[in-house]
Amino acid sequence: MGVNLETLAAKPLVGLLAFAGGAALVYRLVRSLLRLALNLAEKTTLDGLVEVSIRNGDLTGLAERRAAADIIRRARLRSALFVALWLALLAVPAFAGVARVVYAACALLWLLPKEPIRMTPSPRVRVPVERPPNA
Repeated sequence: MGVNLETLAAKPLVGLLAFAGGAALVYRLVRSLLRLALNLAEKTTLDGLVEVSIRNGDLTGLAERRAAADIIRRARLRSALFVALWLALLAVPAFAGVARVVYAACALLWLLPKEPIRMTPSPRVRVPVERPPNA
C-alpha cells in the first residue's frame, strides 16, 4: 500500500485525512514528551525538598512532600504510557503498510479535548503574613 501520486490523486480526501491524523499524532507526542519532561523536573525538585525536610526534622512537610511525590510518580507513569502509545501509533502502521487508514482515523484526535501539559497541581507555598501591631 505505497503512497504515490496516483493513489493521492485517486483518493485525495483519505490523503488529507491521513496527513491531518499524522499531524495530530505528532502534536500529541510532543505534548506528552513535554509533560513527561516537566514531571521529571518536578520529581527532581521534590526529592531535594524531601531531603531538606528530613534534615530539618519537619515531619509534616515530609509527609506532604511524599504525598506529592506519589502524585507526580503516577503522573510520570501516565505520561510515559502516552508517549509509548503515540510512538506506537506513529511507527507500527507505517511498518505494517496500513499507515493511510490508521492515520486517517487518527485525524479524529483533533476533536478530543487536550489535557493540560501540567498534570500535577502546583504546591501551595505558605507565606507568613505580617500583621501590623494593633494600636
